[in-house]
Amino acid sequence: MRLLFINYEFPPVGGGASFASMAMASELAKLGHHIGFLTAANGHTAGSEEGVHGIQVHRVPASRRGVHDAGMLGALSFICTAAMRLPQIMRHGDYDACHYYFGLPTGLLSRLPGPHRNKPYVISLRGSDVPGYEPALAHWHKILLPVTRRIWSGAHRVVANSDDLRKLALASAPTQAIDVIHNGINVVGSPRPARQPRDGVRILTVSRLIERKGIDTLIEAVGALRSESISLDIAGEGPWRAQLEQLARSQGIGDRVRFHGFVEHERLTCLYSQSDIFVLSSRAESCSMALLEAMGAGLAIIATRAGGTPELIEHERCGLLTRTGDPAELAAAISQLVRDPRRRATFATASLQRADEQFSWLRAARRYEAIFQDAVERSAGRRPT
Repeated sequence: MRLLFINYEFPPVGGGASFASMAMASELAKLGHHIGFLTAANGHTAGSEEGVHGIQVHRVPASRRGVHDAGMLGALSFICTAAMRLPQIMRHGDYDACHYYFGLPTGLLSRLPGPHRNKPYVISLRGSDVPGYEPALAHWHKILLPVTRRIWSGAHRVVANSDDLRKLALASAPTQAIDVIHNGINVVGSPRPARQPRDGVRILTVSRLIERKGIDTLIEAVGALRSESISLDIAGEGPWRAQLEQLARSQGIGDRVRFHGFVEHERLTCLYSQSDIFVLSSRAESCSMALLEAMGAGLAIIATRAGGTPELIEHERCGLLTRTGDPAELAAAISQLVRDPRRRATFATASLQRADEQFSWLRAARRYEAIFQDAVERSAGRRPT
């Protein structure tokens, strides 16, 4: 099949959906499909084409507020420039189907005129494109709800990346059929040997620095454990950085918290390998790529029971789950694992095994492959097999 992926973000910029869309496109390319990818230039030459992991990437100009944040203007600027380029790419590439990452804003392209209107498309819901997920977007989702429903209903299939996100989407479109395909991670190698901490236990979180990610809760939890020999590494950038740095100082742990800012993926791999515990303290989450990467790196996990996270982490088997926005409960969970290296090692082995067995990208790609095969066959008027 010839499939065109469309996402306004592509690595190294963007959040989890950026890396997830590239990984899925690359996995389908490995399965023998021709994959094109329309995205924003983001520092590359607009109008250029290049091969990335077996994917033919097409770039159009678009503005961007930050490495992790396109902003409303950035997303809309991509829609405008992509709308002009999409018909040309579709005609030249003779694509069989389109795959839109995010119902909004990217899915808006599915309603615009052009040769793509005659092709089936699949929508991947990621979180912020679902009404009720991001409070800051509630006003816009209310205005655009009829458009959202039209985009979803016109798709061959709508796919959420967690059961929790599917339930949230159904609250806005109760009759919509929605599949669930979790994000993935490709595990390489066997469990790593337990690190021998010489400067205390190292805690890592990888996240955009925004309110929804709950990094303030994590800093307060670490602040409550000043007597423990621990440090906290925070990888990621965002508008909350200054106030989080101030919070760390006010908690008396400014010297224990390291803000790394934006971290390239290669260096991020090193951070995982140098850490002992991964913490995801989100207030809302769909299917965290950072969490899956931490599982694939063989780390013990502590996470909040937010969104789809409990679908990834089995409490007391490969990690601990706590209430959202509860620094005291989070501190107690951290303290348990800090004081029990044997339990950390048990959780780490279990999380690695679960990532490998349940959340491989190949497993996810096979499911998307079946969806697209059905879409293409139905579009051609053939009876699906």
